[in-house]
Amino acid sequence: MSIRSLVEAEYGRQTEEFAASEHFQALERGTAQGSQSYDRFVARVCQNHLKSPQILAFLYAVAPPSVADQIKHNMLEELGLDEEGVSHPSLLIRLAEYAGFDGEARVELGRLAQEELRRICSDPILYGTLKEVGLSVLLETTCFEWMLSRLASRIGRFLAEHRKLAAEALVWFSHHSEVDIRHAEEGLDSVVDYVGYYEFTPEDLQSILELTFRENVFIKRYFGEGLNAAPYPR
Repeated sequence: MSIRSLVEAEYGRQTEEFAASEHFQALERGTAQGSQSYDRFVARVCQNHLKSPQILAFLYAVAPPSVADQIKHNMLEELGLDEEGVSHPSLLIRLAEYAGFDGEARVELGRLAQEELRRICSDPILYGTLKEVGLSVLLETTCFEWMLSRLASRIGRFLAEHRKLAAEALVWFSHHSEVDIRHAEEGLDSVVDYVGYYEFTPEDLQSILELTFRENVFIKRYFGEGLNAAPYPR
């Protein structure tokens, strides 16, 4: 199996497990317990993706020359420094605002995102070299892009139907359902180039794939127990 096929198969498995999970299904079917279930999900989405520009900055630093410009463009797009001029963190803050999170709660979402980034940088490194850390981060980041290109529209629909959020609140999801189709394909290309540039063996790649995806990353990030408590609208 090619590197691309191996990685894409794992992304597909992660995405299918997430969409079939009881948490996702309850939100999509409207059987989740009250609006707080949707607010908790919105908060977790914001917490996880507000730090995307910093993650992309790290990936740009370790990127092979063949994909550095592509990752740089993605980072500038996240920051709103591309031709569209709309920062993705601002779209997440808009989502939280429309969901009823007041100013204090929105500030807390940003603080929790930065606290998570601080924790990631402070935890012991599981790998022997920075190139392995970079591959793990690249795999997880591009896996999120792959998932969003398949599920962002569905997520936007259930937030509109069951949480009654207006279309202008859900631009982050509609944007990712369109843009991440391209990003997902580019992400797979980046993984292939990264593996080749840093001369990973098939065994090394398999080991890092297994460690990175030892549990479902979407269920962990969006629904996992023990995460920082999310603020609620007030």
